[in-house]
Amino acid sequence: MKFTNKQNLPDAIFRAVTNDPYDHGNSDFTATGLIKPPRIRALELIHSDQIEEDASDRIWALIGQSVHSILERAESTEIAEKRFFMDVDGYKVSAQLDRLVLVGGVIQDYKAVTAWKFKGNEVPVEYIQQLNIQAQVCRANGHKIEKLQVVGILRDWSKLQAARDASYPQSQVEVREIPLWPETTTMAFIRHRISLHKEAEKNLPECSTEDRWAKSDVYAVMKKGRKSAVRLHDTEESARKEVDFLDKNRDPFSKQHYMEVRPGENIRCEHYCPVSKFCEQFKKLKGKDEPKS
Repeated sequence: MKFTNKQNLPDAIFRAVTNDPYDHGNSDFTATGLIKPPRIRALELIHSDQIEEDASDRIWALIGQSVHSILERAESTEIAEKRFFMDVDGYKVSAQLDRLVLVGGVIQDYKAVTAWKFKGNEVPVEYIQQLNIQAQVCRANGHKIEKLQVVGILRDWSKLQAARDASYPQSQVEVREIPLWPETTTMAFIRHRISLHKEAEKNLPECSTEDRWAKSDVYAVMKKGRKSAVRLHDTEESARKEVDFLDKNRDPFSKQHYMEVRPGENIRCEHYCPVSKFCEQFKKLKGKDEPKS
């Protein structure tokens, strides 16, 4: 991994980013690595010496690390910032815990994230997978786990938005309970992920739409003189039908309505994948999206 400083960050911040103390130890897979798309991990292994990342993309990760340092300072009988290891069919799997409350067997994972991640009652599936892998690694080290929690520190939280919207997080720090899987379910999941990653090292798979965080094209019904859409449609056919209906029934003499295509996007590929520049699948997807001359 090579770091760049295209945004000309202050030297102290740049060095803090590049001197990241993170170390997965002598492990074949980490909890976060197991839930990563197999294609991304395989390309990272192939191009490890060529990957570049700008330090400006690591600012929130840097702030998240400061939160972890504060937690270490706060503990007494709890375990904070410790990596545990377990053997799975000859592979060493590890997980670094933010906080393990020994009394009650509670794993807490702290995340400095945007408020939309905690809007409503759902939690991202990757949180569920990550914490259940952590739980299994802890069990392998003799700890009884009873509860899993994600603690969100919402970096863009708004008191005014919380007052206006009941579904918006009502506090800048939100605690969400994570379902605890049975041990058999967790072990089956871990073995399945190991199998996918090892196969990807031999035969590179494609990333799914979920892996790519893909958003489909949207078809907007627009009205002349209006900036926002009258309505958004998932299909071109339904959007055109509405345009025809509106012009025939509401504006029969002026043809005020028209359809606008808002192209979809592979959000992870475009903005967050460290190996997109080496990815032939992404290049093909980009080719499809380019306008034809």
